[in-house]
Amino acid sequence: MEEYIYYLPDENGIKQEFKTNTNSIIIVGANGSGKSRLGAWMEKECENLYRIPAQRDTTISEYITRHSYKEAKNDLFYGNINYDSYNIFSYKYNGFENATIKLHSDYDKLLSYVLVYEHEQLRQEHKSGIKTENIIDKAKNIWKEIFTHREIELKEDEFLCVMSNQHEYEARMMSDGERAVLYLIMYVLCIEKKIILIDEPELHLHPSLTNKLWSVLERHRQDCLFIYITHDLNFAANHIEADKFWIKFYNGQKWEIEKIEENDIPQELFLKLLGARRNILFVEGKSESLDTKIYSILYPQYQIIPCDGCENVLSYTKTFNEQNALHGFNAYGIIDRDFRTKEEIDNANKNQVKVLEVAEVENLFLLECVILAILEQSDEKEKFEEVKDYIFETKYKNFLQNQISEKLEKEVKHKLKSIFKESKTPGQIQEKINSLERLIDFENLHKKIENKFNFVYENKDYDELLKIFNQKGIFKDGGFLNRVGKTKEAYVKSVLKLLRENEELRKEVLKYIPSFTE
Repeated sequence: MEEYIYYLPDENGIKQEFKTNTNSIIIVGANGSGKSRLGAWMEKECENLYRIPAQRDTTISEYITRHSYKEAKNDLFYGNINYDSYNIFSYKYNGFENATIKLHSDYDKLLSYVLVYEHEQLRQEHKSGIKTENIIDKAKNIWKEIFTHREIELKEDEFLCVMSNQHEYEARMMSDGERAVLYLIMYVLCIEKKIILIDEPELHLHPSLTNKLWSVLERHRQDCLFIYITHDLNFAANHIEADKFWIKFYNGQKWEIEKIEENDIPQELFLKLLGARRNILFVEGKSESLDTKIYSILYPQYQIIPCDGCENVLSYTKTFNEQNALHGFNAYGIIDRDFRTKEEIDNANKNQVKVLEVAEVENLFLLECVILAILEQSDEKEKFEEVKDYIFETKYKNFLQNQISEKLEKEVKHKLKSIFKESKTPGQIQEKINSLERLIDFENLHKKIENKFNFVYENKDYDELLKIFNQKGIFKDGGFLNRVGKTKEAYVKSVLKLLRENEELRKEVLKYIPSFTE
């Protein structure tokens, strides 16, 4: 496999050599991170690199000026048909300072070169007697891989797009996306240098086409290294085999660039986190779940990232913090208490993941302060005791034995896991099996849990009920909603609105959620 050498600036702006055996490299950066400037720097410093800039104009003139093969080549690649010495920045951009701002209007030059290049190939083919696939044939075949229901034809040196129903139109009348695809196909086929740098590979392209196009072009130019500079995280994540770099910082003159190593966080999400440029809070649920909605209000200082279940919260938080040298930010996690044991809670805390002071996020909607704030809107605060009584007598009491069994099952599973954790040999395992009844101490464990749940009921300890009662959806229950005078949707919206607007209520709720030390 061919090895490619390319250069990136270190934090002092000094050229640093890199080597790779991959076919592509992706450099990701946010807006204002100096991406285009970096591309121009690489074009200047890497002798074997050709850059397709982001400032590319894909309009086609009605009439194209024709040149000789040599003149057309010089005009396209060097900016002048009769250059004496190679200075691309003077000829092509009118100086290096314009390399990232000058509109690159070279589509006509590209078409002119492709036409004379084909003629040159045909001339060489006639001379040698060996038939080869010329540049027009290659372009047409690649086009068909991208657009299966239309073709590109060349008639009397004019490119036409032909639809499946034989309707045809001139290339200059094609859509922005079609013209962009044809432009990039031809450019990539024409470039003779071994490193092709593309600034904003997604420009003018529909997202469904972007990855497909570049995947096809990479396959047709396996002799080249493709370097993409982009802010498109989906594009970057879909290039699975590519080496990836992140522009961490740019001060207008120098860049701080870090290589992104593989980790347990899905790559598109990881790239998104790098671009957030603030501390992260991983939560359970999805983007539209209650977790995300309420935590976005209660933790405005963090970038809230929903990641489905608690295992992902634990894994992503640990992984992101292990990469702290790369990004310089902190990640935290928050998960439901559920029936977690003290040891499980302590282990989560060690990795910056904390648990709620209530059993699950839904119980935050049942906090006394929250229900009172809702009832106050209709001047019915005295109804809280009725609501509380309903939760204890109709919900908690009826599910009491089920809750005790679930907690008991969780504790037994945890004990079994702990018991066998240190068992290394068959003999040790057999010894533990023989001692299981004593080690688990089921009767005392059952009694302890039962007493705790019964104590909460007998003493009507509402805060403790919310801490141990795992029964999702009480606030969506008809009996509850009738007592607070709201529909399900109205209750959720009202609570979230109050939390956004009522600072005193927010302070009360914050007592039931963990805080994180920066």
